[in-house]
Amino acid sequence: MTALIEDAPFAGTTHPLGVALLRPLRSDDALDLGRYCAGIDPYRRLGQSEAGLVTYLTREDPCLFRFAIELSGATVGLVAVRSPWLRGPFLEMLALKEDARGQGIAARSIDWVAAQSAMVAGNLWTTVSDFNVTARAFYKRQGFQKVSELPELITRDASEILLRRKLSVALRPPAARSAGSAL
Repeated sequence: MTALIEDAPFAGTTHPLGVALLRPLRSDDALDLGRYCAGIDPYRRLGQSEAGLVTYLTREDPCLFRFAIELSGATVGLVAVRSPWLRGPFLEMLALKEDARGQGIAARSIDWVAAQSAMVAGNLWTTVSDFNVTARAFYKRQGFQKVSELPELITRDASEILLRRKLSVALRPPAARSAGSAL
């Protein structure tokens, strides 16, 4: 049995996150969030420019799923997930504006990504900069474990830490599982 596109992992619809909502990222969101992220760490410290971030958020890439995080009608963050990746999707970017932090939105976003990922694989991956102590603690609380350190991956003075969260793969017919987990 083939899954309907609406039921496919990371389907481009809206997804409630308690007080917030995930929805497909629009170009106006990309402009606003690219500008915002370029001005904050870790993106600023890693040399990510506004133009580069906007290009990343808007370019054609059928394996990159981008969502805006909306709170009370305002765009307050984003989630970008690459799938397929290495035996599980890769959370490439999770960013939340300062005034939206501390409400559990980032944790709910991770839980949603993990649930979607479990539809196709037993792992969810991400990276975090070694200097980003707050994010490292956050990902640890979300069940991620360090797998490896990648020195000088983005800049000479920082390492990226590869993290994995093991998932319980949802019970689905074998044909449906194999269709989504080629890598």
